[in-house]
Amino acid sequence: MVQSPLFSFRGQCCRWACFLMLLLSVAACTPAISRSLRQQAEPRLSFAVLSSDPEAYQGRMVILGGVIAQTTPRAGQTEVEIVQKPLDYFQEPQTTDTSLGRFLVVAERFLDPLVFRKDRKITVAGAVKGSEVRKLAEMDYRYPVIAAKEVKLWPLPLPERYPYPWGYGLPVYYYWGPWGPGPYWLW
Repeated sequence: MVQSPLFSFRGQCCRWACFLMLLLSVAACTPAISRSLRQQAEPRLSFAVLSSDPEAYQGRMVILGGVIAQTTPRAGQTEVEIVQKPLDYFQEPQTTDTSLGRFLVVAERFLDPLVFRKDRKITVAGAVKGSEVRKLAEMDYRYPVIAAKEVKLWPLPLPERYPYPWGYGLPVYYYWGPWGPGPYWLW
């Protein structure tokens, strides 16, 4: 049986489309920080241990994340104050009310405060520089300082498209049928 060139072309396109979808789905599941920095990072160095004595861990590579509290551009660098949050498997900060404190990230480039704005999720890989004492409200607070090597700003969550609790906003009316009440959809 001879196969027409049209079916052969469709089969190849389908295979390539499936391969491309597989490649995109695998790429979407990659961690936020590059493999080389993840390998350099101290996995046992938690934020609780780091914040208790940042000077003892100077120069060590860490991966931390949280929610941006404030972004301040300075001459030749940008300083980002972050409220720490636990990270998930992909190093995305979890949406939770738990936090072990705050830390400062110093990036040697300009990070726009309108993009890196308050309440955005962020993950940072960098070396511990030490600590810095600053005023937080009316108390002195010691911030661990991280020199950023890699910064991942997470996308904003999509707004809910259908705020209706019963589905997609289609009207549902009820009627009394021969077997009892039931939904009647108006299309």
